[in-house]
Amino acid sequence: MKVVMVAFESAPYIKVGGLGDVIHSLSKTLVKLGHEVSVILPLHKGIKANPTKTAENIKIYMDHEWKSFNLYEDKLDGIRFFFVDYPPYYRRDYPYSPPKGTYEDNPLRAGFLGLAGLEVIKRMALSPDVVHIHDWHTAMLGLYKHLYYQSMDYMAVVFTIHNAMHQGIFDSHFLPRLNLPWEVFHPFGGIEFYGKINFLKAGILFCDVLTTVSPSYAEELKEYAYGLEGVIREKKYFFGILNGIDYDIWNPERDNYIKVRYSVKNFKKKKYANKKHLREVFGLTGKEDKPLVGMVSRLTAQKGFDIIKDVIPQAVVEGFEFVFLGSGEEFYQSMLIDFMKKYPNSVRVRIEYNEELAHKVYAGSDMFLMPSLFEPCGISQMIAMRYGTVPIVRKTGGLKDTVIDVIENPQTGTGFTFEEYKPKELFHAMLKAAVFYEMEKCNGSKRWSELIKRCMSVDFSWEKSAKQYEGIYSSAVLLRKYQG
Repeated sequence: MKVVMVAFESAPYIKVGGLGDVIHSLSKTLVKLGHEVSVILPLHKGIKANPTKTAENIKIYMDHEWKSFNLYEDKLDGIRFFFVDYPPYYRRDYPYSPPKGTYEDNPLRAGFLGLAGLEVIKRMALSPDVVHIHDWHTAMLGLYKHLYYQSMDYMAVVFTIHNAMHQGIFDSHFLPRLNLPWEVFHPFGGIEFYGKINFLKAGILFCDVLTTVSPSYAEELKEYAYGLEGVIREKKYFFGILNGIDYDIWNPERDNYIKVRYSVKNFKKKKYANKKHLREVFGLTGKEDKPLVGMVSRLTAQKGFDIIKDVIPQAVVEGFEFVFLGSGEEFYQSMLIDFMKKYPNSVRVRIEYNEELAHKVYAGSDMFLMPSLFEPCGISQMIAMRYGTVPIVRKTGGLKDTVIDVIENPQTGTGFTFEEYKPKELFHAMLKAAVFYEMEKCNGSKRWSELIKRCMSVDFSWEKSAKQYEGIYSSAVLLRKYQG
C-alpha cells in the first residue's frame, strides 16, 4: 500500500513535541511492514537535514496570488521525506508560534501546507492509496482535495486528532485568503464554527476515516471536544489507536545516554547506578534511599501542574525527591524554580528540553509522574515503564489505557492511578507507591521488583499500532472506492 503522511513536524528533522516522534516512528514501522511511505513537511528554519532540491517553482494560489515554492527531498529509514520550501511562511525561529503570542498568519501557513501537499503528490506522481493528515495544521487538505483535486478522488483521507483542544479557529475574513469559497462557510456540513473558521472541523468533515490516539480519548471526545463533540459523534468511522514508542531509541539495553545499561534480567543494581548518576547531575545531595520522582513534560496546565503545586510541600515532608525537566508556560516555570529554591535538597529543576537528560530521568527515577488534566495518549508513561520507572498517573485518555493500577489488579498492575483531579488524590497515589517502595527496602518484599519487571515487559512498540493503522487504511480505501 502507498501511504503519504502530511504533518507540520517529524523527528529527526524537526521535533517540537510528541507528534514529531509519531510521524517518524509510525512511518518507519509501516515501511518495515512492507508499505511505501512518503512524508511531506514544511522546510522549517533549523531543520536537521541537507535535503536535495527535487523540483522548483511549484505554484499554488493562496492569499489572492500565485505563490511559488521549491521542493526538497531526503530519504531515511526507507521513507521519502519531502520538504515544502516557502521561506516567508516557514523559515522562522519557531515552527508553530513564538513563546509569547502567535503568528498572525498561521491560518495561511497551515492552508498553504494543505494545498502544497496535494500539489506535491500530483507533481511527484506519488499516487497514494491513502493520505494520512495530522492535527489542525494539515486539516484543510481534505477540503482542498474535495474542491480542487477531483482527479485525486481515488485517494482516501485519514485524519488523526492528536489533541482536540487545538483546533485552528480564525476569523472568517481569512476564508478568501485561504482560497476557499463562502459556500463552505456554514455550520451544518461546513467549516463555520460560531462565526469563525475551524480547521479541525474541516478535517473531521472531509476525511474518510477519523482517528485519535487512544481508545479512551476517542470515547471522551464523543462526550466533550471543545464544541466539536456533535460533529465527532456523527462521524461513522472513528477509531482510537494507541501511539507506540520507538524501541530503537527507547531501550535501556542499548541506550548510550544513560550511565549504565540494563535489562529486565539485571535491573536492580544497574538501575540504582543510574539513580545515583541522575541525582548527581541534578544536584540532589540528601540520602540516596529516598523515592525519587521524575517528570519530563511540557510545563502547561494540561500536564497537572495545578495539583502538583499543592502536593510538593507534603511530599517533601514524607521523604520524596523530585526532578523536573521541561519548559513551557512562564507561570509553571517560575513555580518550579521557587520550589527548588525552597527545597534545594529535595526538588531540582531544569527548564529546557534536553534529549540526553530525558533519557537519564527515565532511567534513574524510581517513579514517574503524569497527573494530567487530560491526556490524549501520552508516551512518557510508556517510556518510563520501558525503563522500569513506575508511573503514577491520572485515569484519563491514553493513561487509562496504558497503566493498570496495581492495587486494583495485584497480579497484572503496572503503576498507581487516581481518578479525581485533586491534589489529595494524587498524593494518596504517591503514598501508595511509597509503601511498595519502602516494603522492599525494609523487609525484603519483592512486590516493587515484580512491579518493575511487569512494567519493563509490557509491549508498547509501534508494530501493534501500525498493524491497526493498516486496517484503518484498508477500510478508508474501500470507503473511497464504494462511497466516494
